[in-house]
Amino acid sequence: QNTIGMQVTGDAFMKKLIIIGLIAAILTLCFFSSCCQKEALTISVTRLSPTYQDWLLKADSTLIIKNLYGISPDSALSVLMRSDGLLITGGEDIFPALYGREPDTIHSDGYDPYRDYLELACLSKSFEAGIPVFGICRGFQIINVHQGGSLIVDLPTELGTDVAHRCPDPMKCLHPVKTEPKSHLRHITGLNEGMVNSNHHQGIDRLASTLTGVCFSADQLIEGIEWKEKSGKSFLMAVQWHPERLIENPGFSEPLALEFIKEAKNFQAKKP
Repeated sequence: QNTIGMQVTGDAFMKKLIIIGLIAAILTLCFFSSCCQKEALTISVTRLSPTYQDWLLKADSTLIIKNLYGISPDSALSVLMRSDGLLITGGEDIFPALYGREPDTIHSDGYDPYRDYLELACLSKSFEAGIPVFGICRGFQIINVHQGGSLIVDLPTELGTDVAHRCPDPMKCLHPVKTEPKSHLRHITGLNEGMVNSNHHQGIDRLASTLTGVCFSADQLIEGIEWKEKSGKSFLMAVQWHPERLIENPGFSEPLALEFIKEAKNFQAKKP
């Protein structure tokens, strides 16, 4: 009887070992499977709205999109450092003191000091970490300010009204632009000219020395910028118009989103 009891106990013990081994094998398989699984591409946006979100998701429906606005700058930078791209969107005027024209606040459409600080900090961190950056409207302008350039505080006052850069109905307000032949913008769009939407009363005045103008309106206002010297730098492109709602001319909209997402994927692939 003792021998039988010991055999039963031994069989039960072996069954437990087998079960434990199977559980350990399953857990190990799950662990390595999750480690090897590619993470979803993450794009941080300095202030998100449905139109920007739809524009990005049309380029890649699997994106994870993070809105940085409304959280502390430290938290925003932490989110950014776990992202694969930074989109700086349109919005309020940039405070003129940041580019040496504080007395011109009279022409303001309103300021957001928190956002100025947030976006300048995000740009510094992105350029340092090599994170791809795309700027739209205000984003286009603050990239120039970050790099040491200045802005025209009110286009009708300083540049005139030969080109309508702003209209009562921004969805129906368009103006022509031309791209520079050797620019990356020309390369990805395949367009040397076309119509873009108008919804801004400010623009680039003095272009930062690190940047080059790659697109111009008929009054010679800069409408697109890239790095002047791209070697050793991460992807950077910015436009004055709003590609996220440019329905009339998708050639100046969809290729920009696709290129930005492509560069974000390239960045993600190089991560340790």
